[in-house]
Amino acid sequence: SISKDKTTKIAVKKYLGLRLLRQDPFQCFISFIVSSNSNIQKIKSSLEKISVKFGTKIRFDDQDFNIFPEPKKIANASIQEIQNCGVGYRAKFIIDAAKMVESRQIDFDYLRKSNYHNAKEMILTVPGVGNKVADCILLFSLDKIEAFPLDTWMIRILQKYYLEKFEIETKSITEKQYSILHEKIVKHFGSYAGYAQQFLFKMERENYQKKWL
Repeated sequence: SISKDKTTKIAVKKYLGLRLLRQDPFQCFISFIVSSNSNIQKIKSSLEKISVKFGTKIRFDDQDFNIFPEPKKIANASIQEIQNCGVGYRAKFIIDAAKMVESRQIDFDYLRKSNYHNAKEMILTVPGVGNKVADCILLFSLDKIEAFPLDTWMIRILQKYYLEKFEIETKSITEKQYSILHEKIVKHFGSYAGYAQQFLFKMERENYQKKWL
């Protein structure tokens, strides 16, 4: 249990009821590719534009909504059409990812049944996807709750509470260092490490009155 750790025990008690998302895998996939080196407002705007441009409009509770598009719609789009949604250089990565999903090179049913390491290895074959994005996809849409996404903010949190435990000396880490650190994290928090990540992030974000995001 993650509550065996004194810091996460405090966070769990304070934010009891916090849950993990179980998002549609394709939408999650594209969302986190879009999120790379961006900010919340820009990410939200780009995803809305993608949904309006390529998704299906529905009406619910007297309001109009655009459903996130199927992989085929994005796979058949031009780079310029995707760039017009405000995603910049990520346009090609988004189209490549959609093509891999459409062709079943990336099979979400298979990934959900696979173990964490095999699923991550396959996701990392997608252009534009690194360790952090892969872990987000695994944690928030494919039931891999040992995934522990590491970004600048999580590195700071680990340095604050677990400096000696994880021996993190810099604010950024290489892909190789990421993998080594992730192994240490799972060894410490156990198979529910992803929940620990969410509770720690929530606690620290609230401590800073949400000024991070």
